Amino acid sequence: MRITLKQLAVFESVARSGQVAKAAEMLSLSSPAASMALSELEKQLDTRLFERIGNRLRLNSQGSLLLPLATQALQKIDQIEHAFSPAGAELGGNLCVSASSTIGNYLLAKSAVAFCQQHTNTLVNVDIDNSQNVINSVLEFRSEMGFVEGQCLDSRIAVEAWHKDKLLIFCHPAHPLAGQTVAPSELSGMPWVMREEGSGTRDCFVNAANALDMQPQEKFRFSTPDAIKQAVKQGAGLGVLSELTLEKELIRKELAVIEVEGLALERKFYRIHHKSRQFTPVGLAFINFCQTFLNTES
Repeated sequence: MRITLKQLAVFESVARSGQVAKAAEMLSLSSPAASMALSELEKQLDTRLFERIGNRLRLNSQGSLLLPLATQALQKIDQIEHAFSPAGAELGGNLCVSASSTIGNYLLAKSAVAFCQQHTNTLVNVDIDNSQNVINSVLEFRSEMGFVEGQCLDSRIAVEAWHKDKLLIFCHPAHPLAGQTVAPSELSGMPWVMREEGSGTRDCFVNAANALDMQPQEKFRFSTPDAIKQAVKQGAGLGVLSELTLEKELIRKELAVIEVEGLALERKFYRIHHKSRQFTPVGLAFINFCQTFLNTES
């Protein structure tokens, strides 16, 4: 049996993208060449690695078993090439990361652009989803690292504090409580516009609110901050989001903040990675870059 690095690279890229054509594009191969490499790998291993669902390929149990092994093998090659590259050689390669909504849209997107502008031979792909799906992406080796708004308790995942944030309760500027500091009981029975299940923002708020017996009543549920802000502007109820997402609306006085006595809404953002996966040179460089870049920005 002679498994090639090309076969493993195609397999990993198909696992990430779900399509042979997209994997071929990522690897600068033709679609027939990528398809042949994947077929040869399955033939050598005498097993199918994917199941077709619609127009996408999804890992089966055998593919899920191979993925971390393939990723580790490819990372070892990257480390060898980096260790023996000429001093001062330009950093290069692709990096796949996942981030929850607030982090991805307001921190990671601009960090990725600035990083790639500095390191022109790199490409950082940022997949933005809710916290639970980010964790799943790291567990399934689709992302080298993830950035989430809540704690991750899975024993397979390494978790490090990464950044700080604060949630704000907000309302329509004409709301009777706009701009006031109120007791938790004064919000009892009021309708709320909430994030979806699996959202770090939702989990943080609900846990803090329940500790004060606020028992917020969900009236509407949306999966993006923009949808929640729009609903609150229409008078649908109270909202709670990261202060990162509200800066422009508060400056323009399109929304107003309500302070709640005793409600602790400060939180940490976390960087996560699979314990059995080592960072690539590009991944390590991106971690270090973000630390400096975001501290300078704040």
